[in-house]
Amino acid sequence: MYKKIISLAALLLATTSANTAFSQGAYISASGPVNRSMGGASTAAPISALSAMYWNPASISGMEHSELEVGVDLLFTDHNVTSTAGATTGSTDADPGVFPVPNFAWTHRLEDPRYTFGLGVNSVAGFKTSLPADTTNPVLAPQPTGLGQITSEASFLQIAPVLSMAVTERMSVAAGPLITTGQVGLEPFVFDSVNGDNTYSTGRATRYHWGGGFQLGSYFLMTPDWQVGASYKSKAWMETFEFTGADENGLPRTLTCDIDLPAVTSIGTGYTGFDQWLFAADIRYFDYANADGFGDGASYDGTGKLSGLDWSSVFALALGAQRSVGERLALRAGYTYNQNPIRESESFFNMASPLIYEHMLSMGGSYKLNDKVAVNVAWSHYFENTRTGAIILPTGTVPGSSITNRLSADFLSFGIVMKH
Repeated sequence: MYKKIISLAALLLATTSANTAFSQGAYISASGPVNRSMGGASTAAPISALSAMYWNPASISGMEHSELEVGVDLLFTDHNVTSTAGATTGSTDADPGVFPVPNFAWTHRLEDPRYTFGLGVNSVAGFKTSLPADTTNPVLAPQPTGLGQITSEASFLQIAPVLSMAVTERMSVAAGPLITTGQVGLEPFVFDSVNGDNTYSTGRATRYHWGGGFQLGSYFLMTPDWQVGASYKSKAWMETFEFTGADENGLPRTLTCDIDLPAVTSIGTGYTGFDQWLFAADIRYFDYANADGFGDGASYDGTGKLSGLDWSSVFALALGAQRSVGERLALRAGYTYNQNPIRESESFFNMASPLIYEHMLSMGGSYKLNDKVAVNVAWSHYFENTRTGAIILPTGTVPGSSITNRLSADFLSFGIVMKH
């Protein structure tokens, strides 16, 4: 039974490759401090280059100036795993460290004022988590009694050039490719077959892997006070990931898996009818059910290979407000709610997923050093969330067993905007 527990618990790491770093399942919920301080709401509120480029590229036509924005997020997590098997219960804290998330965006109005070019380079997903072996925690007890140490890390980046065209004075549309690159490391690796001794190999990516997709956007000024927008990011079709592993004799073997980032649809509105105020609201749909790896059923074939994660498609809501104070200072606050693509009953399969959250509160501000340059800061708090379920083996649920994941997290974000 212990070997079966080790094999199945390895699925926890596979889920980490999707859910750990990617705030809204597989996508970071905001890009840069301005967008983060608005809770990620920006589909119809283009108040900075990163805000516009990340969620609706057509809105760059609504920006008053061309600009360059650079930002970096620092992610801090408080993640704990508690498990029970028989009469033994143990609790273990993860130690993933601080994870940096850089972002860059540039927008430029061309000589023909109908056209605006944009370029975004965004860290759309990434994580680093580490759960040490723990003799007091049944699932993390050293092998072969338990799973032992769980480590995993990943980073996904998208390069997004785009052209936005003002069709009329009130309407703009945009389109462009999404060039995606990613690297993933999993220990143990469950997306390929087990070794001859019925254990999974460690999987380290041989290189960065590449993929692509496209994005479309529209932005419309309904009235001087109301704006609406919509955008669509296609699925990122990634090449097959290859990993360097080892068999039961320590000899090298090549492991493979297919993981695509899901399509995202966003609609939003912005309101500027109150003096010195901006309000924004977005609704998004993340189509995990139709993304390779995420939407495939969580089942094993005869070799012990995991087919997928069986995630559900979900909605997310983002709300944000900005208040200008004088000529130099702007203050912001935001709130984000996310449906969780992973059910409570799947807690066992998500033990190493440190961003299983539903509610996020954000705040921040900008200070203009002069007419061209502003510095930005933001903070987001992911309120504590838990998932509890039983240990589930291929033969069924282990009686009296349970695993609880507990998480809270914080983002600190810094950046600068330069208008030209």
